[in-house]
Amino acid sequence: MNAAALRARLCRAEPCEAELSPDESALIPAAVLVAIVLGAAPGVLLTKRNAHLKAHAGQVSFPGGRIDPTD
Repeated sequence: MNAAALRARLCRAEPCEAELSPDESALIPAAVLVAIVLGAAPGVLLTKRNAHLKAHAGQVSFPGGRIDPTD
């Protein structure tokens, strides 16, 4: 799959409804990057969180996270 074919496929994708928490005040603004790696077998770039973190230690995730006031 090349970049043009992937772009066309993503443009045809139907939007999905996000399931929100009943208490929206518990939501924390965040931003992630979904980096698509093109090649013979396209994939996505993921990161592994440090083991010493208080929350979600060692988990595999998309790059990004909580939005800081300086962002």
